[in-house]
Amino acid sequence: MEKFFIETEEVGELSAQLLRDSCTCLECRDVLSGQRLKSIVDLDPDLEIEEIEEDEDSVTFVLSDGHHVNLDSETVGDLLLEMIPLNWRSQSAKIMWDEQSAPRATFLWSSVSSDDSILYEMLDQVISSGFAVISELPKKDRAVLDLIHTFGFERVTNYGDIFDVRVENEANNLAFTNLPIAPHTDNPYRDPVPTIQLLHCLETNVEGGHSGLVDGFRAAVLLRESDPESFEILTTHLFQFEYKNPETHLSTLAPIIKLDAMEEIVEIRWNDRSMQPPFSGFDIDEVYHALRSFARILNAPINMYGFKLEPGQCMIFDNTRILHARTGFESEGKRHLQGAYADLDSAISKWSILQDKLNV
Repeated sequence: MEKFFIETEEVGELSAQLLRDSCTCLECRDVLSGQRLKSIVDLDPDLEIEEIEEDEDSVTFVLSDGHHVNLDSETVGDLLLEMIPLNWRSQSAKIMWDEQSAPRATFLWSSVSSDDSILYEMLDQVISSGFAVISELPKKDRAVLDLIHTFGFERVTNYGDIFDVRVENEANNLAFTNLPIAPHTDNPYRDPVPTIQLLHCLETNVEGGHSGLVDGFRAAVLLRESDPESFEILTTHLFQFEYKNPETHLSTLAPIIKLDAMEEIVEIRWNDRSMQPPFSGFDIDEVYHALRSFARILNAPINMYGFKLEPGQCMIFDNTRILHARTGFESEGKRHLQGAYADLDSAISKWSILQDKLNV
């Protein structure tokens, strides 16, 4: 970074409160956790910068309360540029893809479970591209949890810590039939939704039953570009999602496309099976037009990466971004997937730790 000089006018115009709050000395921050040792109410609103001292790679600010704040030049540069930390959940941190550009590489379980550099690459692809496929995960009950434990912990829902996706008599969810399933995110009726989903193929010998993945963030970007009015409806209108059976009743209200304060896409909720008819707030015909516009993009073959999940393969994906689908399959034969949920924040945490450890 370009060196700052003491007389640089911009440096002297930095907020003294911001500088005091940015101080990392032992008086201000805990040495182990990095957490604040004082409350924000202890920050003097009348603080001023009295002196600026600079050496080769840092700047020291002497404040009117007598405190010396020493910051490296890179931090000072970020403060001057009003840099906002990258939100790893938002579209700016993502690599978007369609059917042609979706990543095809798979990761061997033996490598993911024993080599930190491969685990890092797998997590990096999940965070940036939204999904990864792991091969040769043992075809045994609950092996999907072993994969989760490489980066975090399973999230228990009404389905348990794991769930079996196979044809069942009197199924309480269409996933447990042999019917085709359109692109969707799981559990949109929860708040918060499970942010990571895994599906591990234990057995399949049926015709059909191919998996499909759609980049929901890219679909939302395409909608924003082609039909901004519909995009606005899906980001500002609340839709009801509900799941109800004799044992469970879950319901929530949320936009289909969630934006953060920077107008960045951060979450997609879409599930035809659990979305209830829209209610007032917009012209109802415009709402249905918006839903159809988004659905057409999500269901377009050019936007879906399709493949056959083979026994021993497990796909892991960001359930707040990636929609998954399934083609129908013949009732004869067996198709058995075992699924589980986990948390994206734990995956990002492990990824960040490995990034520091591997110096990448």
